[in-house]
Amino acid sequence: MLNRIICSKHLSLKPKYKSIMKTQSSTLIRFLAAILFTGALWSCTKEKTSAPAAASQQSSLSSDDALQAGETLSPTVLPGTYVITNFIDSSVDNTAEFTGYTFDFQADGTLVATTNTSDTFTGRWKVNAAETHMAIKITGTPELDELNSTDWVVIKITDRHISIKKKGPTKVVFTIQ
Repeated sequence: MLNRIICSKHLSLKPKYKSIMKTQSSTLIRFLAAILFTGALWSCTKEKTSAPAAASQQSSLSSDDALQAGETLSPTVLPGTYVITNFIDSSVDNTAEFTGYTFDFQADGTLVATTNTSDTFTGRWKVNAAETHMAIKITGTPELDELNSTDWVVIKITDRHISIKKKGPTKVVFTIQ
């Protein structure tokens, strides 16, 4: 009889247990659904529509950096004789230091600088394969020493200009003669 009472008691718990489990399962499913829905809402944000990257980059560039009328981008530095038309060193315009200097960028990577006193100094130049960095190795005057760096970042290379910068903010614009 005791066995029968336990069994009947056990049998009477099964429906309650199933009911509790069913309630807990549906609560758990609703809870997980709410979390997923909330997560989906947070991951959706309104995007601000803006100009294409190239257009916004172009507008943030100085007049030296923007393409001039008739100017075209070049895949590499065009050999020729250049002068410095802009030299900013740590936000100070030092372009006048290079008055009378010329820079002959040769196709083989040779750089010949001629000073305002007609002294010549030979060095090297190189642009990396991605055309994002430029190295200039030349010394001989304090002015040339300021150009001597392997850490120049290419802003743009065109058929008329070479614009480079590095930390400081130091910026150089070479213009072909």
